[in-house]
Parts: sequence; C-alpha cells; structure tokens
Amino acid sequence: MDIIGLFILGVVFLALFGFLSLKKRVRALERDLQAVEERLAQLGISGMQPAPEADPHSELSEAAAARTQSDKASASEPEVAAAVPPPLPPAQAAQDTEARGGFDLESAIGGRWSVLLGGVAIALGSLFLVRYSIEAGLLGPGARVTGGICLSIGLFAGGEWLRRRDTRENLPSFTSADIPGILTGAGAVAAFGTTYAAHALYGFIGAGIAFPLLTLIGLASLLLASVHGPKLAAIGLLGAYGAPLLVHSSTPNMLAMTLHVLAVTASVMSVGRIRQWKWVLIGGAVGSLGWTAALIGVIPYTDEWFVAFHVIAVAIVLVIGFGWGQERPAETVGQPTNHVAITSLAVLALIAGVYEFSLEAPANSAIALATGGILVLSAFRFAGMAPLAPWAAVPTTFLAGALYLGRIDDPAIFDDLANGTPPIPPDIPAFLTACLVPLVPVALVALWTSWRTGRHAPRTSGYLAISFALVALLGLIAIYLRISDWETSFGTGFAALVLAVVCVGLTEQFGKLRPGDWKAPAPAVFAVTAIAALALAMGVVTTKLWLPLGMALTSAGVAWVHRSRPFAALPVVAVVLSVLAFSGLFFNIPFDGETIGTTPFLNKLILIAGLPAAALLLGGKWMRRSGAGLWASLQTAVGLALLALFVALELRHFITGGAIGSPSFGLADMAVQSIAALGFAIGLQFLARRNAGAVYDVAALVAGALGVAMLLFGLGLAFNPLLSSENVGEGRVFNLLMPAYLVTGLMAAVVTRLSTGVRPRWYRIGYGATAGILLFLYASLMVRHGFQGGRLGILRSSSDAEVWTYSIVWLMLGGALLAAGLRTRSLPMRIASAAVILLTVAKVFIIDMSALTGALRAFSFIGLGLALVAIGRFYQRILLRGRNDGAPRKPPELPVPGSEEPRPDGG
Repeated sequence: MDIIGLFILGVVFLALFGFLSLKKRVRALERDLQAVEERLAQLGISGMQPAPEADPHSELSEAAAARTQSDKASASEPEVAAAVPPPLPPAQAAQDTEARGGFDLESAIGGRWSVLLGGVAIALGSLFLVRYSIEAGLLGPGARVTGGICLSIGLFAGGEWLRRRDTRENLPSFTSADIPGILTGAGAVAAFGTTYAAHALYGFIGAGIAFPLLTLIGLASLLLASVHGPKLAAIGLLGAYGAPLLVHSSTPNMLAMTLHVLAVTASVMSVGRIRQWKWVLIGGAVGSLGWTAALIGVIPYTDEWFVAFHVIAVAIVLVIGFGWGQERPAETVGQPTNHVAITSLAVLALIAGVYEFSLEAPANSAIALATGGILVLSAFRFAGMAPLAPWAAVPTTFLAGALYLGRIDDPAIFDDLANGTPPIPPDIPAFLTACLVPLVPVALVALWTSWRTGRHAPRTSGYLAISFALVALLGLIAIYLRISDWETSFGTGFAALVLAVVCVGLTEQFGKLRPGDWKAPAPAVFAVTAIAALALAMGVVTTKLWLPLGMALTSAGVAWVHRSRPFAALPVVAVVLSVLAFSGLFFNIPFDGETIGTTPFLNKLILIAGLPAAALLLGGKWMRRSGAGLWASLQTAVGLALLALFVALELRHFITGGAIGSPSFGLADMAVQSIAALGFAIGLQFLARRNAGAVYDVAALVAGALGVAMLLFGLGLAFNPLLSSENVGEGRVFNLLMPAYLVTGLMAAVVTRLSTGVRPRWYRIGYGATAGILLFLYASLMVRHGFQGGRLGILRSSSDAEVWTYSIVWLMLGGALLAAGLRTRSLPMRIASAAVILLTVAKVFIIDMSALTGALRAFSFIGLGLALVAIGRFYQRILLRGRNDGAPRKPPELPVPGSEEPRPDGG
C-alpha cells in the first residue's frame, strides 16, 4: 500500500507540473499573438475580418485558432479581402447552427437526437449482453471481465480516432451531441464497471489494485475531458471521487485515501482552470471537502497528526488550484471576487475548527497555525481571495476554546456547559502556551501583510487588518472564558489594554500610508479594535453586569470613528454591538438588590442600563450626521428600547424597594409601567417633531401601540381591582386608583392631542378611546371605593345608594365630555359623551328600574330626565345660534287685516 501511496503522490506532482507547464506555453502563445497584432496594426493593414472565438467546449479549438491565423494572413491582400468575405470556421458554423432557435426538425433528429439515443442504446445493449451471458452461463467470470476490458479499450480508441479524424478534416463539432465524446464517456463508464466487477463481484483483484485502477480511470477521464468536452469531465469527476465507495477493504489505508483525494482534486482543478469550467472547480471543491469531513469522522483519535496533514494538504491544493497563475494587480479596487474559492476555504476552516473542538490533541495547534496562515497568505497573494482573511480567526479561536476540554462525546462536558461553567484547564501556563503558538504568528502575519498592501491595495489591507483584529480579540475572549469562569481577570484586562494601545498606534501609522484617503478601511479597523479592546478590558476587570456597558461604549466608539473614517462596514459593526449590549442586559435580568443597591433612582442601574442607552443614542446621532441613515435608525431604535428598559427597571426598583426579581406584580406595578410607557410615547412625539429621522416616527407608533395594549389589557382586565380584588388603599382621594386610572387617562388624552395631524387616524382614535375608557373606569371605581373601601371586588354586594350614584356620576361625566367637546369642537369627545349618556340611559331603564325601590328609583328617572332635557336644550341653543350667526332671533310679524294679497286660487 505504500507503493500505491507513492504512485498517487507522483500523479499529484505530475498533474501540477503539467498544469504549470501548459500555463507557461499558453502565456507565450498569447505574447506572440499580441506581437503579431501590434505588427499588423503598425503596417496599417485594413479589411480584416476578426475571426470569432473558438468554442471553449469544442475539441476543434486548436483548428479554429489555426484557421484564424490563416485568415489574418490572407487579410494582407486588401482587394481580395474586400471582394470575398472570409468563410466562417467550421467550429463557429456549428455554434451558429446550435445557437439558432429555429433549427429545422431534420437537423435535430439526424444530428443530435440520433446520437444521444444511439449512446443510450449502446449502454443498454452492453448491460443486456452482460446480463444474458450471466443468466445463460455462456461465459465465465474471467471472460466477462476480459470482454469488459476489450469493450472499454475499443470505445476509448474509437472516440479518440474519431476526434483526430474530425480535427484533420475540420469537421464541425456539436457540443450537445459530440460522437467522439460520447464514445469516450461510454468507455470510461465501461472501465469503471469492469474494474468494480473484477474487485467486488468476482474477487479477481484486491483493494490494493482496484483502488489505484479506479483512480487512474478517473484521472484519465478528467484529462481526456480537456479535449472531449464537459460531459466526460462530469463522468471522470463522479468516478474519481466515487471510486473509494466502490472498494471494500477490512484494513483501509488512510494515507492512500488522502493521496487519492489530493490527486483527484489537483486533476480536477487543472482541468477546470484550463477549460475555464467553473462547475468543475465547484465539483472539485465539494468532493475534496466532503471527503475531508468524512475522513475526520472515521479516522481514529490516535491519528490526529494524519488529520492535520490531510487538512493542511487539502488547503494547499485548493489555494493553488484556485489562485495559481493569477497576476496580483497593483490596485485591488474593482477586482472580481473569487466567491467559489472563498466559500471553499471558509468551509475548510470551519471543518478544521469543528475537529479541533471535537478532540483534544497536540496536532490541533498545528492545524490552527497552518490553516490560519494559509488563509491569510492566500488573501495577501490573490486579490480575488482578499475577503478570505477574516476566516483565519476560526481555527485559532476554536483551538482556544477546545484545548484541555476533552473529547466532545464526554457527557461531563455538556453538564458543565449547561451549568455555565466550562472546564478550567488544569495547567494554565501550558494552556496559554498552546493557545499563543498559533495566535501570535497568525496575527503577526496578518498585520505584516496588511502593512505591505496598505499603500497600493487598501481593500486587501482592510481585510487583513480585520483578520488581525478578529484573531487577537476573539482569541483573547476565548482565553478569558476558559480560565476565568466568568469572574474578573486582571491579566486578561491588562492584555486587552495593551492591545488597545497597540491598535491606537497602528491607526496612526496606517493612516500615514494613504493620508488623503479618509475611506481607507485599515485605519478604521484598528481604531475600532482599540475601542473594542478598551471596552473588553473594562468588562473583564469587573463583573459580567458591566459587559453591556462595554459593548455600548464600543458601539458608540465605532460610530465616532465612522465620522472621520466612513468605512462601509463600521455602521454594521456598531449596530451588532448595540444588539449585543441590549441582549446582554435583557437576559441578565433580574438583578439582586445587593448588586444594584436599594436607593431609589440613584443606584447602579444608571451605569448598568442608563449609560449604555445614552451611549447608543449618541452613537445613532453621530452615524446619522455621517450619512449612515438606515444603520443610524437601527442604532437609535435599539437605544430607545434600552432606555425604555432602564425606565421600567428603575420604576420596578422603586415599587419593590430594590427587589426587582420579586415575583409579585400588581396594580401598582402596572400603573407605574403604564405611566412610563405613556411618558415614553409623549417624549417620542416631541422628538419626532424636532428631528427629521424616521426612526422616531416609527418608534412613536410602536411605543404607542404597545402602550394602548398595556393600558387596555393590564389596567382594564388583568389588574382591574374589580376582577382581582386587590386592595387599592383607604384614602378617599389619594389612593392607587389615581395613578392607575386618572393619571394614565389624562396622559392618554395628551398623547391624543399631540398626535393630531402628525399620526395616523387609527393611532389617534385608539388613544382617544383608551383615554375615555380609563377616565370612565376611574369615575366608576371611585364611586365603588366610596361605598366599599379598599376592596372593590365585583362579588361584593352593592347598596341602592351606590347603584343610584353611578347614574349621577355617569351623567355628570357625559355632560362634562359634551361641554369639553363643544368647547374644543372635538367630534370624538362628543361621541364619547353620547356613548356615556346612552350607557347611563340603558343602566337606568334596565338596572335601576329593577334594582332600586322607592324614592331612589324615582330620583334616578327624574335625574336622568332632567339631564337629558338639559342636554337637549343646550343642543337647541347651539343649533339656533349657528343658524342666526349668533344674532338673537326676532319674533315673527303678525299680518295686518286687509293687507293680504289675493291668492292665486281666489281664497
């Protein structure tokens, strides 16, 4: 098996050597062709007809190129070229024939469908022949295998003979029905089937012979695909990567498997780059990554160094395959991004990181160091891979999180992680050494390459600077989480402070590379890293409650940097940090009284939540001024949400005496939170009027909708003392009903007033109706409080005087609403007045008539009648005043006898 491994390794180097040699020859031909074109241009030769490009999928590309050169030579005779237009090359004629949408049925049937059906028929006939020979017992296993070999050789030879003949005769090639390609593909399939049958069905050859044979067939198919077209490449791709699945062995050789994957991947990359077949490159990446993930899952834990060799080798082959031969331009702005290469190598970095996290092994440091370095150097060398640089932080960070953790299938690890206490390494110095071995070199390489490209390639320099920042920061955070158990760590804080100072100096030095370019990303990245490191230092030397403050200050710092360095990614970073600050605070609620103190309003909540909210709002303001409209709005929205949370926590702290986590929540809590929500809505109304940002309008609508829901559900149903029987206090005037219903009702009316003309109709109607409901509930509950005391439960019996008093109070409330509506010319208030009066009428005729007796029933009806008459009289005066424009109406004049004019009817 060692001979097999050396054989496959030799194939890898031969494929790479052949690819490089071919690239040099192609470049030489391109230079010669350019020199000829320049010479012809200097001679002033005209009348040339440019030859169309040869079909990249046709095997006649060389013939078409030769025809193009002959056409250029014939163009030296102007009169002949002008008189007789040059004919189209056969390859181009075939392309034009295929490209025409309206080709006739005869050419379709005769030239394409017949070939495709013929290929299918040959394959089926071969299968049927083999099946018949087995069923009839005509041939033995050896003869069948020999026949399969002869058939494969015949198909290969026939396909190659036809291809060479067509090339000599300049016959057109049909890419969708190429006969030589179909015959060669059939030969490849027959060769795969024959080898598999000889190994798996009849046992003529063992795994040591079948495996390299299948590999050779796949590689041969890939190499022949460069002249036979993409269909054969697909067969070779599937066959080469699928060959290990066809071989069964009780003692698998992982080294041979790795060399097989490397050889096939190198061949696939070579063919894909030569013919510019992007799908072949994607197939090679998928195949190599798939086998890498599969091998990592089956290789024993004792072979960790073999895994390291496999991952590193695959990374090198992919980088060479995607990037070799690409010239590094002097300026990377506007250069296309190689998304396939970036995605493939990023997935490989994730696979390496997952493996590091699944097993504690000494080879993990080598994997992290080599993989991270390869990613950084690839981004530095190839402009199309520049966005790959930040992915170097994946293997290094995973390494710091996995060292001394043990095997991932150990249940004790998950128990510790579920309890929020990751296992602390037993040997801290050894752990730090193992972490710093890959972290420091990768970070330094990223910094060095960023400096090298900072003057002429700012885009690449920015990505490499991001790589340095992520490797340093994430590595530092991972180390802190592993050695501190969420406690304070002055060592980590000092390291973060040193990193912040270094990044401040780097910001200044990188800014000098391009002094006139304020959009250069590298200085902005280092400035943000300095702010983040400073916030991390502040967070790790204190408790975890201060991390949201660090995140918020970092977000504000990023927004401040964006003012002078408007790098496009900075607003995104600021918003992400603001979301982390909010979530870090929200998911740490509730806080105990000892942590934040018991002093109302003047406590640590100001630093824990109030200061972060102010920092986020200030950062949103800075970003809005620097032109980041959308991200500034998102930042401001998060800041407003955090401010609302801060106000709610302070009020909760005030009500409960510092016990924010107390399970009790009653009418007092609901009242205070409702007042805060209404105050928030009123404040947003003023901010929306003074600021042009749409975020305040949206925030006002959202806060208003939530406030209405809180008022109606919380005060109207959930915590209504009629339903909950909660004690509201014994005070006749000053009791819990005043803040819960009177204050909230008046504030809802203020919101309605402020929203006139600037908010949607549903918003104004909702708040107006809510204000009316709250004031009505306050009046009714105060009546019940006057008769029942602090307990207002609906099951308590009511006296006749209480029932009668409801009618009087409701009529007074309806009259007051009517007077206010007429005074302010407010139709909604008049409608609310009508609703209250109608409710009173219904109550008198339904409840009072049956429940009251004696004088109270009479007084109830008399009072209702007088109120209705007074309201009617009031309306009549208003209507008459409107008709006469405010002037008193004169009495009608009586007719004088004899002065009437005769009527037309003679009456």
